[in-house]
Amino acid sequence: MKKLIFLILLLILTLACKTEVTKTLDQINPPKEVAAFFETYTKLWSEGNFGYIASDIYDLPMTLYLQDNVHYLKSPDEVKNFLTNTFNNLEANHYGFSTINKWENYREDGKYIIVEMNFTRFLKDSTIMGNQFRKATYILIKKNKELRITAMMPHTIIDK
Repeated sequence: MKKLIFLILLLILTLACKTEVTKTLDQINPPKEVAAFFETYTKLWSEGNFGYIASDIYDLPMTLYLQDNVHYLKSPDEVKNFLTNTFNNLEANHYGFSTINKWENYREDGKYIIVEMNFTRFLKDSTIMGNQFRKATYILIKKNKELRITAMMPHTIIDK
């Protein structure tokens, strides 16, 4: 009986160690320029700086794949209107700020980069707003050595 208990404990320990190693091996770390780009984007989003996002973060045309429809934004005014409406809805819901939790996926193909990001939104009182672990997928394009978001697919409702 003691040998059986020892073998079970040894098996559990072995599986626990393997799980920790697997988590480290599967961790995704995009290049520093991509991580810095998203840190800036998250900060601007948290500040509600839609003017800068529209002019220096998003690329035109910008495609948004939302849960119920697709928006194809062709002009700076369409982007600003979309962002204004989104931030007004977030403000009405007492949105405070967002933080990046981790990178779910990363792929680079020529001038395009696909990133899936896991993040959390917080209310103004620093409690979690809605789902703790939200995801969004972004398609970036490299233009003149700068990164721009050309498409976005939030996996949750964008303004709640």
